[in-house]
Amino acid sequence: MLEMRKRALASHESINPHGMPWSRCTRESLHVVEPFQQVAELIEQVVETEYGCSVSHLTGREVVIQKGQCLPLHCEDTDLSAVFVLSTEARANPERSDYSGAFVLVNPSGAFGFKRLPWEGLRSEMIYPAAGMLLIFPSYLAHHTHPYNAQEPAVELHFELNVVDNHAHQRLRQPSFPRTL
Repeated sequence: MLEMRKRALASHESINPHGMPWSRCTRESLHVVEPFQQVAELIEQVVETEYGCSVSHLTGREVVIQKGQCLPLHCEDTDLSAVFVLSTEARANPERSDYSGAFVLVNPSGAFGFKRLPWEGLRSEMIYPAAGMLLIFPSYLAHHTHPYNAQEPAVELHFELNVVDNHAHQRLRQPSFPRTL
């Protein structure tokens, strides 16, 4: 984890002259370089086991989030997205409406997930990242982060994946793990 963090920070510094987490000027993939290959292999195993499909294409990049920065609301044009957290020092305090560093998956129904029927619960899933956490979710889900409040940057690996169904005449399975973390 420490070696991946060190290499991700070095890559961010050399490839991302603007320093903003969304402004990387290339989609050059880190997943083909050691030690990042280990994470790509883990993602492929989880996708095979939990979604019943195989990865046909994968690209990965580092994301470094400094104090005061966040990832704006967006979605990807692939099948699945994955985030592997290398480090984060954010200290959220939800009781005080401080969601520092929280990763948010937004339900696509209703603009930005706030429109809901009276009997429905929250339309967004708020996830508080921790080192070693792996998130895999459909790429069509809009996602963003809340502004980050720690001095040490958060370092993550973000992946976009295209997949093929391993069950020729079946729909992709729903993952077996619980929806909430």
